[in-house]
Amino acid sequence: MLAAPAARYSRVARFRFKLFAVRCDLLIVGAGPAGCAAAVAARRAAPRLQVWVVDAARFPREKPCGGAITGGGLRELELAGLALRVPHAVATHVVLRAAGRAERVALPHPAVVVRRREFDADLVVQAREAGATVLEEARLDGIEGEVAITGRGNVRFGAMIAADGVSGASRRALGLGAGRRVPLRVARLSTARQWDLVFDLDVGFPGYAWRFPCIDSGQAAESCGVYSTGGARELDDALARFARREGVLVGPLERSAIRLFDPKGPVGSGKILLAGEALGVDPLAGEGIRYALWSGRLAGRLAAVALRRGRAPSPRAYRVRLLGSRSGLVLELAARLAPRLYGPDPRWRRAAADRQVAQAFAALVSGEGPAWPLLALLQRYPAIATRPRP
Repeated sequence: MLAAPAARYSRVARFRFKLFAVRCDLLIVGAGPAGCAAAVAARRAAPRLQVWVVDAARFPREKPCGGAITGGGLRELELAGLALRVPHAVATHVVLRAAGRAERVALPHPAVVVRRREFDADLVVQAREAGATVLEEARLDGIEGEVAITGRGNVRFGAMIAADGVSGASRRALGLGAGRRVPLRVARLSTARQWDLVFDLDVGFPGYAWRFPCIDSGQAAESCGVYSTGGARELDDALARFARREGVLVGPLERSAIRLFDPKGPVGSGKILLAGEALGVDPLAGEGIRYALWSGRLAGRLAAVALRRGRAPSPRAYRVRLLGSRSGLVLELAARLAPRLYGPDPRWRRAAADRQVAQAFAALVSGEGPAWPLLALLQRYPAIATRPRP
C-alpha cells in the first residue's frame, strides 16, 4: 500500500515534484475503455484542452475478460465518439439458465464480443487520433497535491480522472479504500459450438458461469468463465466442472478480479474523478466495458467543461450525472438485484429462468430505456422495490 505523502516524501522531495513536473489540463490515469472514452469526450467538449493519458502497460496487452459489449455498451461507445473497428463475434440471443431451466430470448439490439487485446489497443489509437497524448509504460506511483508521480516523470494537472482499473494505485493514493473486489476466471475454447450469450446460474456458488462466442486470430472461438460474488474458493474447480458439463475443453486459465459498483460509494475526491473499474462494474452481470465507457464519457465531458470555465470538476455533480443517466439507472437496479439473485433465497434464482424476467434482462443489457423492463420486473416481483436485508 502507498504510504501517506507526508510519510513517504520529504519536504524537499515534494518541492522537486512540483518544480520539475510537466503541465497538462486534464490527466487521465489508465488507457482502457474508460480512460480512452474520457480522453475523446474531453477533447470533443474542449478541443483546445491539453489531455494526457498515462498507463502502466504497453499496448497491445492482454486483459482477462469475457469481452462482451452489449447493445447498451455499443450505445455508450457511440456516445463517447468511439468506433468498433476490430474483429468481433455477434450474438443475437441470450440464454439464462437457473433452477434446472433455461430461457433463450432475442436481444433487442445484438451484442458483440471482442478480444480485449485488440479492442483496447485500437481505443488507444482513437484517443490519439482525437488529439490526446498517451504515454505508455507510465505507472502511477503516487499523487502529491496536483502532481501525479509516474514512471515517466511527474505531471501537474488541472483535473484528473482515475481510470486505472481494479488494481491501480489511484484509489489507494486518494485514501478511498479498495471497495468490494470479487474474483473472475476466464478461459478460451479453440472452436465455436454456439453463438449465444449464455449465463448459467446453476454453478453451486453465488455468481454464474458463461459461454460467449468470440473471434480469436481470425477464427470463430468461444470464451468461457466464472464470476463469483462469494470469493475465490474453489473457483478454478467450478470452471472445470462447468466445462465438463458443457462437454468442452478449455485452454489455460486466466485469473483476475473486478471491483463492484456501489451507488453509495466514492466517485472521486477533490478535483479527481473515478471511472471504469476504479469506480466499479455491474454487480449483477459483471459487465464492465459498457460502464467503463459510460463513466469515462461522463467524467471526461464534465472535467473538460469545468476546466474550460476555469473551475475544477465536482464529484458531487459527477454523481448526479452518473445516477441520472440511462446506464446509471440500470446500474443502480443491478445493484439492488444482485444481493437477491446471489443470496440464499432460491426463489430469486428460479425467477431468473422466468421468460418475462429473461426478456426484461435482455432489454436492459441491450441499452433499452429502463422504464418498461423495470415495470415488467416490478409487476412480476414487487419485492424488487425494497432493499434486501443485510
